[in-house]
Amino acid sequence: MKRPEILKTKISAYLKKTQLTKDKDNIKLERSFLIKARKNLAVANLLMKISDDDDLKKTIGVAEVFESHDWVIIVAYYAMYTSALAALARQGFKSKSHAATLVVLEQHYLHEQKKLETKHLAKLSKAYMISEAMITKLIQTKTRRETAQYDATPAITKENAKASLKDADEFITKIEEILS
Repeated sequence: MKRPEILKTKISAYLKKTQLTKDKDNIKLERSFLIKARKNLAVANLLMKISDDDDLKKTIGVAEVFESHDWVIIVAYYAMYTSALAALARQGFKSKSHAATLVVLEQHYLHEQKKLETKHLAKLSKAYMISEAMITKLIQTKTRRETAQYDATPAITKENAKASLKDADEFITKIEEILS
C-alpha cells in the first residue's frame, strides 16, 4: 500500500473516532486560527526576550533568575500547530488530535497537491505547498515541546528555544503563503 493510501485510511479512522471532523463550516475557522498562531508566536518571542534581558526583567518586576526557554518551546509549538489547524480548516477539517492533524497535512499538502486543477495553478506559483521539511519541523518542535513540558529535568537550552522560534515563524509563514 502506498503512503497516500495509508494516509487516507488513517484519515477515515480519525473521522470515525471523531478526532477529525469534516464540515464546510469549518472553513470559517481558518482566519481565526492564523491570527491565534501569530499571537502565540508573539507570546513565545516575548518569553524569550524576557528570559534574555535582565533590564526588562527589572522593568516588569520579574526575578533576575527568571528563564522560561521551556515555555518558549511549548508556545512556539502551539503556534505552529494552530497554523496547521488553519490549513486543515481550509480543507473543511477540524482536528482534536495532533496525529490526525499531521496526517491531513501530509495527505493534502504533500500528496494531493499533484492533483490540482488549472484554476489552482496560480496558487501553486505563490507557494509550493508544505514541503516534507516543514512537516518535519512541526514534528521536531512537537518533540521539543513534549520534552520541555513533561520532563522534570528537561535538557532545555536557549538554542532549542531559538530553533523552535525560527521553525515556528517559518512554518506559520509558509501556511500563510499557501492560504493567501
